[in-house]
Amino acid sequence: MPIISVKNIKKTFQDNVQVLKDISFDVNEGQVLGIIGPSGSGKSTMLRCIAQLEQVNDGTITICGQNTVTDGHYASAAELRKIGLNCGFVFQNFNLFPHMSVLQNIIDPQIHVLKTPKTEAVKIARELLAKVGLSDKENSYPCELSGGQQQRVSIARSLAMKPKVLLFDEPTSALDPELTGEILAVIKQLASEKMTMIVVTHEMSFARDLSDELIFMADGYIVEQGNPVEIINNPKTERLQNFLKRFNN
Repeated sequence: MPIISVKNIKKTFQDNVQVLKDISFDVNEGQVLGIIGPSGSGKSTMLRCIAQLEQVNDGTITICGQNTVTDGHYASAAELRKIGLNCGFVFQNFNLFPHMSVLQNIIDPQIHVLKTPKTEAVKIARELLAKVGLSDKENSYPCELSGGQQQRVSIARSLAMKPKVLLFDEPTSALDPELTGEILAVIKQLASEKMTMIVVTHEMSFARDLSDELIFMADGYIVEQGNPVEIINNPKTERLQNFLKRFNN
């Protein structure tokens, strides 16, 4: 059974702009699904619909065998909260609490959402900071960190919630090019540990080399889907060929 199943989802915003037009795919446990495509293609909206940050107008989304939405009808608020804990979301712009230290940013959600005892939450936070190479920054505040360091804290905070799936929404787009490698290295490490992930990215070589499966989206549709090397190196559609030209020049 797929850990995430998306079937025929559609999303239209209030200005009658249809952003998602019948999107379907599955993600199996331990798989990394890469999503590429031009700005405005619906990539981030699709990810936000999985994370319950946006609502679909139609379609079905199943996470860990439970439906958040079935043919456009959502589960109860209590069920949605429970299902939502299975997904961690890593934003483009970090979304750390500026008034909290790095350590507090990671322990606070554990204590208030998971009801984890503080001593255990601190232990988990320190283990994860070591994992992302930031043990020496636990007492720092977000404003004292580089963008790459803030994003690594954001990843640690998501992992602290023990999700079954991590959703990355262009995790390097807000970073200077020299800091991008820090985040890609962390994601590669998680992939080697068989963490299930969906990664929306503009890093073509990263998408090709890291993903088990790759989706190219454009104009609200999935245009191509399959083996990442085949899709990047031998695009079948003119739409993908034109998209890739700007990365190859």
